[in-house]
Amino acid sequence: MSDLEDKLLAAAISAVLFFEPKESIIKISSGRKKGSLWFQEHTRAIMGETSLSNERSKRSVLR
Repeated sequence: MSDLEDKLLAAAISAVLFFEPKESIIKISSGRKKGSLWFQEHTRAIMGETSLSNERSKRSVLR
């Protein structure tokens, strides 16, 4: 891209972001949320990772 094309692209993106309501463009989609603990636990098991409780206990301080 040329310098002029880069500037025009930046101007177009800025204009869209400026004129749209705050919450309508930049927000986390529902598909990006982690889900319930049950879902996280089973996803970790399917992927062969350790359970959440084991993972959390590794980080805790021994008492």
